[in-house]
Amino acid sequence: MEPADSIRRLGFSRWYERRLIEGHAWFISGFACMVAIPASFEELSFRGSFARLVAYVIIILAAAAIGIYGLVRYQQILSEAEQLGEHATCGACGAYARFKLISHSQVRCRKCNHEWRLIDTG
Repeated sequence: MEPADSIRRLGFSRWYERRLIEGHAWFISGFACMVAIPASFEELSFRGSFARLVAYVIIILAAAAIGIYGLVRYQQILSEAEQLGEHATCGACGAYARFKLISHSQVRCRKCNHEWRLIDTG
């Protein structure tokens, strides 16, 4: 979902909080998968059946893929939240996160009616 749509619906403070929670959930998922990889390697043995070997290899590959995706997603979400958080302060009165979206990228301060660009569109 576009940040502007979510910010309009939730307000900036709630949007920011939810993005941080979502980002950290991805981090925890990625970290858990990275811990599962060495644990699966420890259980991996070539003495058991071929099916067991294939199952552990699939688990390791899936954990690696999900772990990498989770950590990349964590970084993307936090970068987006940080970028918008830096632009959430009114340049005229200094109020933080007290604005209303007036277009897809423009906001207006609720305190002093100053307008600025919150979301860079390019």
